[in-house]
Amino acid sequence: MSKTVTASEAKNRLGAIMDWAVKNKDDVIIEKRGEPRVVMMAYSDYEELLKMREQMRRAEALAKLQQAAAKIQQNNQDLTEADADALADRIMRDTLKRMVAEGKVIYK
Repeated sequence: MSKTVTASEAKNRLGAIMDWAVKNKDDVIIEKRGEPRVVMMAYSDYEELLKMREQMRRAEALAKLQQAAAKIQQNNQDLTEADADALADRIMRDTLKRMVAEGKVIYK
């Protein structure tokens, strides 16, 4: 269970509070004027938290991509394979022309 200390206590007993957090693998909530302000935790727990945040970020990004793919698929149900190939070819040619004009691609 988390431990709660005041900012003054945290300042005066920083080393002991750090040791407690590491030893007990638990968090220490530091309050200022009765309001929680920061949490102290073992670095290994912090690394796990970062991993979980990254996993959540990736899951959210994947969900957004899947929603976009579903919307695109729904909006293009009547697009034939030949139409899709022609569209892709036009996009590729337009992009290549722009890159040549910008000097990013040089043809001799």
